Amino acid sequence: MRVVGIDLAGLETNETGFCILDFDGEKDKIQVKRLLYDREILNDIENLSLEKKIDVIAIDAPFGWPEEGYFRRGDLMLKNRGFAPLSPLFPGMKPLTVRGKMLSEILKKRGFKVIEVFSKASEKILGLDRTKAANKDEYDALVCALTGKAYLKGRYENLGGIIIPK
Repeated sequence: MRVVGIDLAGLETNETGFCILDFDGEKDKIQVKRLLYDREILNDIENLSLEKKIDVIAIDAPFGWPEEGYFRRGDLMLKNRGFAPLSPLFPGMKPLTVRGKMLSEILKKRGFKVIEVFSKASEKILGLDRTKAANKDEYDALVCALTGKAYLKGRYENLGGIIIPK
């Protein structure tokens, strides 16, 4: 099976972590890199899907806005679990939310299964340690991919549209 994990940057001038995780039950094959532009992300996904089906794309970015108040239902559910998501309405989060919503909609229209994840929660649940990571963006993309793997294996929770591992 193949998962793509994306630690999306709010702006195209900042690096986005991109991870391809192939697993077949024996040994995981992991590739990580950094991309900048939406067209690079979309082109890489299209090219990867030509060589092997992508089963899920896990993106660490909000896909939408709160219906009312400052937080979405999933954000509040994460907060109740002791995590600290930022509101999509927070000034620094607005560009990320716009970009996450746009990319997720394009990918879904192209027939891909796309899930929103929160890598900081996944990292804690999976017992991982960011301090050993050589690059934060690539590391977070790997955490997103591992969350996608948990999703495919049915070992996940859906918190108001945000997927975290069990």
